[in-house]
Amino acid sequence: MVRALLSTLALFVVLAVSGQTVSERAAVRLTATVQPSTPSITLNWVPVSSTTSFTIYRKLKTATSWGTAIASPAASATSWTDNGISVGTNYEYRVVRVSGGVTGNGYINTGINVAPVDHRGKLVLLVDNTLASPLATEIDQLVRDLRADGWSVVRSDVSRSASVTSVKAVVQGHYNSDPTNVKALYILGHVPVPYSGNAYPDGHDDARGARPADGYYADMDGTWTDNSVNVTVSSHQRNWNVPGDGKFDQNDFPSALELQVGRVDLYDMPAFGISEVELMRNYLNKAHAYKMKSWQPTARGIIIDNLQWLGNPVAGSGFRVAPLTGNADLFINPALGSFGSYVNNQSYLWTYHCGGGLQAVDNGVVTYNGTDGGATTQQLASSVTMGGVFNMAMGSFFFDWDNRNNFLRAVIARGDGLANCWAGIPAWYFHHMGLGENIGYSVRQTMNNTGLYTPITEGWQSTIGKIHLGLMGDPSLRMKMVSPPSALSVTNSGGHPSFSWSASPEAVTGYHLYQFETNGAVTRLTSAPVSTTTYVDPAIPFVAGRQYMVRAVKLETNVSGSFQNLSLGAMATSTGTAAPDCLGVVGGPATVGSACNDNDPCTTNDVYTANCQCAGTPLPDSDGDGICNAQDNCPNVAGQIGSPCNDGDPCTTNDVLNANCQCAGTPLPDSDGDGICNAQDNCPNVAGQIGSPCNDSDPCTTNDVLNANCQCAGTPLPDSDGDGICNAQDNCPNIAGQIGSPCNDGDPCTTNDVLNANCQCAGTPLPDSDGDGICNAQDNCPNVAGQIGSPCNDGNACTTNDVLNANCQCAGTPLPDSDGDGICNAQDNCPNVAGQVGSPCNDGDPCTTNDVLNANCQCVGTPLPDSDGDGICNAQDNCPNVAG
Repeated sequence: MVRALLSTLALFVVLAVSGQTVSERAAVRLTATVQPSTPSITLNWVPVSSTTSFTIYRKLKTATSWGTAIASPAASATSWTDNGISVGTNYEYRVVRVSGGVTGNGYINTGINVAPVDHRGKLVLLVDNTLASPLATEIDQLVRDLRADGWSVVRSDVSRSASVTSVKAVVQGHYNSDPTNVKALYILGHVPVPYSGNAYPDGHDDARGARPADGYYADMDGTWTDNSVNVTVSSHQRNWNVPGDGKFDQNDFPSALELQVGRVDLYDMPAFGISEVELMRNYLNKAHAYKMKSWQPTARGIIIDNLQWLGNPVAGSGFRVAPLTGNADLFINPALGSFGSYVNNQSYLWTYHCGGGLQAVDNGVVTYNGTDGGATTQQLASSVTMGGVFNMAMGSFFFDWDNRNNFLRAVIARGDGLANCWAGIPAWYFHHMGLGENIGYSVRQTMNNTGLYTPITEGWQSTIGKIHLGLMGDPSLRMKMVSPPSALSVTNSGGHPSFSWSASPEAVTGYHLYQFETNGAVTRLTSAPVSTTTYVDPAIPFVAGRQYMVRAVKLETNVSGSFQNLSLGAMATSTGTAAPDCLGVVGGPATVGSACNDNDPCTTNDVYTANCQCAGTPLPDSDGDGICNAQDNCPNVAGQIGSPCNDGDPCTTNDVLNANCQCAGTPLPDSDGDGICNAQDNCPNVAGQIGSPCNDSDPCTTNDVLNANCQCAGTPLPDSDGDGICNAQDNCPNIAGQIGSPCNDGDPCTTNDVLNANCQCAGTPLPDSDGDGICNAQDNCPNVAGQIGSPCNDGNACTTNDVLNANCQCAGTPLPDSDGDGICNAQDNCPNVAGQVGSPCNDGDPCTTNDVLNANCQCVGTPLPDSDGDGICNAQDNCPNVAG
């Protein structure tokens, strides 16, 4: 019974494709065009409506952050050229676009003529031991292919029933033995599956629980716990996760993964009607043929987005394969047909499709068997021959791949499928493969992505763990293969290996030769590609039984950039009888071109010549004294320590090179200690020589030198004021004397006159008691301001011409007083009447009172009362109340 179960929002809605979908807006579809002659990289992208901005970043591929933006092209731009690049350097670019309110990101790994990768490191091959015997031939071929592609292989066969911790211990053992070189993990078969977390990335809360987590095997130092998650809500007991059950707690990797990891596991896939062994055999043979380029897919891609109705850019990972296929060959949401109908018996390098997840019951077992509008496991096993090589898919349920007829694994079980992953939540980033990286490199970058590539997830969750991420497929797969050479032969030619091989069936740049080391690593023997199919290097000695390899190299130019692409190698073991070496030993190591010792310490890189003479390259002799620098204790000075020399100093004798390689002699006597020996000194008892500068201790001379009598004498300095002190020492050079010297300032009112700090003559003022500016000694009125006859003011307004008199008193001449009232006319307002206005007087009238001088200087009083009005005041009226 088959029934379709869509995700939590799965009210089936079909949205017509009009304009760009949110997934298209969220992914910038980048390609690159490279120009090697005048080095530049041009980034190209597909225009998207309503774009408002672009921002471009660049980093070295090995860098772990993007730094600051390098460009902000116009919103209408569809390309941008970087002229600041170097040939041979491996770059990554990030382009951020804002369109229709959606921020989109695109990435590309690019460069010009990037060097080949000769040795990819060590790969741990974990083999399900139930497959070791029936697939022995295919596994041996896999190991040869891995070695031929530059991997060293360490293999361990493990039991399906082993604990995941014991299996991980095997991986850690290999890693810890060589942590620098162990890079990848290839899980072959139904090796025990680790489970971890309390995850439901597809949004089905009722199915949350532990999920398959191959990343556990790739983490060499993280802490994995089994003591906190306690969940049993899923209807599938395998997803239950309770403390102590051997399933881990983590929803995300507890530390960065050290290893790339991929799995080929076709256990329990009865829909295909053949055994697990045959399914595995078919995959291994298919992968081998792909790596040999016995078949190759059409370099195109297809995207079927049946989850547009979610409103989330879950298909963004699919659109970001543009650097791997090109935009012209990336088919997006064809109008008709399901994903299965488009890939059936077709050929695609990359595919992406998403849709509602399906479930089917097989003999009572619930299986996760495909996507609505996509394909099912049953179709892939029969009516649909998978035409995609590298694949991504998303839908509910089947990310949980450790179950019967699982769709994620079904994609690689038949047809051309070599790799598949559940992509979108989180996002996957495979753009590195465009420049020759193996898929495992991008898998590890994705599993370790914490923000270098954004978005981390393209679903509705704000954050998402990555524990459920897993690659179904060979992690060593590369996207573009080169047809390899064949029939390598290595024979002895005069003590040197002679290589010959059959050419690659395709046009290539040339070939590189490699030697396998005892630790499994490969060492390239050629510095540049060999253009022929034979090679002999007289510097390489022949060693019987040593393994070698030849690989074709081709400059691959594609929509990502250009790089030196290597084929798998044709391997051979050297054969032939060893000839006597230069020392007469058969098969000995002393072959022409091999290292020896000519016993000359002044040569290096000693080798046997064609005449079997040991000779080296002379070492440098910088000083040309016939002794090489390595043996010369004075390599930059002719001679050695103690050798006679001439230090050019007439005052030394017995000159030799000293311990510092400086020529130095024994000093001759120097009585005056001036550094000039007596024999060269014309003033042997005085420091210096005639004409030598000296100091006669006279500050008023200059240019002191030793004269003909070996005496120190100088030229006198100027003395402008003639005071016997030269200007240079005189603080008052233009006035006789110096500051503080006695002088006369011409002022009789000062004493102790001296030159002050301004070279002016100034004395101490004498006392001036009255403060009139005339010192007492010169003042005839010392206690009164002024002197006899000086104008003053006696304070009397009725005097004039006030002066100090002979008694130093101020006195003036009196002014006139006409009325004799003691007030001078000038101060008197009634000058002709004694008194002043308002002064008391007597008007002679008994009937007035309070008589005073009025304003007219007349004496007037106030009338007294006259009660009866008879003109006689009461005071004088004897009848005051009766007239009369």
